[in-house]
Amino acid sequence: MLQVDVYKRLGDFELDVKFELDNEILVLFGPSGCGKSTTLELIAGLKEPDRGRIFNQDSTFFHKVGKDIKVNLPINRRRIGYVFQDYSLFPHMTAFENIAYGIQDSIYSEKKIEGKVDQLLSELRLKGLADHYPCELSGGQQQRVAIARALIVEPDILLLDEPFSALDTLVREKLRQDLLRVHAEFKIPIIYVTHNLTDVFELADKVAIYNEGKIEQFGSKDDVFYRPQTRNTARFVETKNIFDLVVSKCSDSTVEVKNDKLKLTVETKQDLNVGDKVIATIRPEFIDLLIEDSNFKGDNIYSGILRRELCKGAVTRLFINLFNQKDFDLIVDIPTLLAEKLKLNEEVVVNLPKESMHIII
Repeated sequence: MLQVDVYKRLGDFELDVKFELDNEILVLFGPSGCGKSTTLELIAGLKEPDRGRIFNQDSTFFHKVGKDIKVNLPINRRRIGYVFQDYSLFPHMTAFENIAYGIQDSIYSEKKIEGKVDQLLSELRLKGLADHYPCELSGGQQQRVAIARALIVEPDILLLDEPFSALDTLVREKLRQDLLRVHAEFKIPIIYVTHNLTDVFELADKVAIYNEGKIEQFGSKDDVFYRPQTRNTARFVETKNIFDLVVSKCSDSTVEVKNDKLKLTVETKQDLNVGDKVIATIRPEFIDLLIEDSNFKGDNIYSGILRRELCKGAVTRLFINLFNQKDFDLIVDIPTLLAEKLKLNEEVVVNLPKESMHIII
């Protein structure tokens, strides 16, 4: 298990994070400049924490209490693979030579090195490209060479700092599948920094939401996306529909929350009392559009005016005005085929399912 508990001050910025990770993929997600890349650098040994401890399996990488540095393993003894955003391949070396670089001075024979490189070339869809130089490879191919180079040393941890950010959508999709296959093969902790929500959805076993040098929420993908603990987390994972409300009624399995415009029923097991100020959230894809007729009654059903549409391919985002304002106050995602039946500035009816809503205390 990887255990990280570190503090680092860089000018006016302070990073103070703590987490544990088994042989899983952890995705670090949050705004630019919040400490994600610095966390990787501290784990790898590229930067030194001001205090704290980094431990993996039976090895302590770093341990500092006060001014007393008890352990500080050099980079080459931490058995870490590191992949950067800009690939960082040696331009004068072939793909084969770049991949083999980390074990050229090892105990392996030339035949063993060739076998290990060939295996990674095959696993990462690079067969036939061993003799190509970086300038002869596409961006996706270069990144796969960089990943292979990180894996050739059989690392105990793999760190990836926005490795796919400069690549197009189709290449990213294939590389995500490559990374999942690599993880299944090597079974090591992987920490992956990204600003892309699709990376989080497709790759993460665990997610850490970073904000201003701290981890605002750490947990499973479902917990972070569907049960955010703070307003910032809800914003970062694009919950979109976030309402400030007050508890007006409580029962065993539901609460009624309202403000001067909304009254909603929410399924929850949280311990709430009448008068508590809360935040209610619901993701755009969880809201139902009721299009048969407008004679619907029940909890959480509202009619509004469709103000704007944004087609995102298979899904269209609707911006709906509920309360006769100029601006929209509800965002709904529906299949594009269904959206084609709608007209701007006409009435629509929506249902906010009580079981799909979430309360932030």
